[in-house]
Amino acid sequence: MEDNKKYKYWDILESLPIGWVVDKTAGSPAPNTVFITNGKSLLNGQKRALLRVEANKIAFETKNKTNEVVKKIEPSKQFPFPSKTVNTLARRKFQEILLKEVQFDLVVCEIEGWDKKEYIKELRKLLNGIIFKKSKNKDNPIVHPNLFDEI
Repeated sequence: MEDNKKYKYWDILESLPIGWVVDKTAGSPAPNTVFITNGKSLLNGQKRALLRVEANKIAFETKNKTNEVVKKIEPSKQFPFPSKTVNTLARRKFQEILLKEVQFDLVVCEIEGWDKKEYIKELRKLLNGIIFKKSKNKDNPIVHPNLFDEI
């Protein structure tokens, strides 16, 4: 192990030594590295080190059953984060919670003998009072439609 770079107890290598294999059973403690071993069991003198890898792919050499050196490349596809889908799901979840709360309040109104229509009118007034955008032009303010016109 010619490199002097270390992380805690393990040497950090730039290339995989011949006969060594990537240990897929252990997660790496350092970023952009994977554990490698000399292929022996823990009881028979296993040695461990860390192999530095690129962030988007893992390239390493290993010996197969016929002792041929095989180079494997495991690309990790980087997908864009689906923020619109996540936002839509979060909004639907919140709407579901909000609807359950309103339904509960309507049951309370019914039990207490309060006017349900008055409660709904208060909710409409509250939601219609939300300002979505402020107009920069004071002479031509933005007029928002009533949220409940279509209902």
